Amino acid sequence: MTDESEPDRPPGDPERATAPSPPNETDESIYGHTDTVFTEPRLNRGVPRDPLPLRVLAAVEVGVSAVLFGLIFFGVMYQVLGRYLPAISWVGAGELALTAMIAMTFMMTGYLVGRNGHIVIEVFDQMLKGSKLFVVLRVFSALVMAITCLALAYEAFVKAGAEWDRTSAAMHLPVGLLYVFAIFGFSSGAIHSLWKIPYANRPERQLDISEMEG
Repeated sequence: MTDESEPDRPPGDPERATAPSPPNETDESIYGHTDTVFTEPRLNRGVPRDPLPLRVLAAVEVGVSAVLFGLIFFGVMYQVLGRYLPAISWVGAGELALTAMIAMTFMMTGYLVGRNGHIVIEVFDQMLKGSKLFVVLRVFSALVMAITCLALAYEAFVKAGAEWDRTSAAMHLPVGLLYVFAIFGFSSGAIHSLWKIPYANRPERQLDISEMEG
């Protein structure tokens, strides 16, 4: 039985094709649309190009971090194999993966700071965007980040000297070695932050995953 209130229409009928579909509640969102560097590549337009020393520094950070990531993968997979093949189990595999993970976290500090890949709390950004106070906010933020990174780099330097004689349980690596990566990473973060200050009135560089692809 068909509903007589609406006559049947052929499949090719234009009125049938343009009939509005019921709204889909799952497509609606309480949040507004947000453009990122992934959805809108032009967001990086106008960003000053990093000088050669910063580009070399970024390349070193990514290269060393890639090696550290490989060590993490190796250590984790070796642990997995050791569960099925006890004869090849090695207690240092877990320590290697953990040490490489901590070192990579420190190593990528400067790279992420220079490309807004670190965690930030944006409270006043949208309120002040487009005004001179927004530039002041960016300068203040860069100064706070630079001072924080320099303080952490100094603390890492102190800890590297104090902990160098201590060694890890399995691989007997100096514990102070981890703080060398911290010194490098936090020093790089301070350099990237200070570089942002003269260009606070220009768009900020956004993190681009393609830069990290080998």
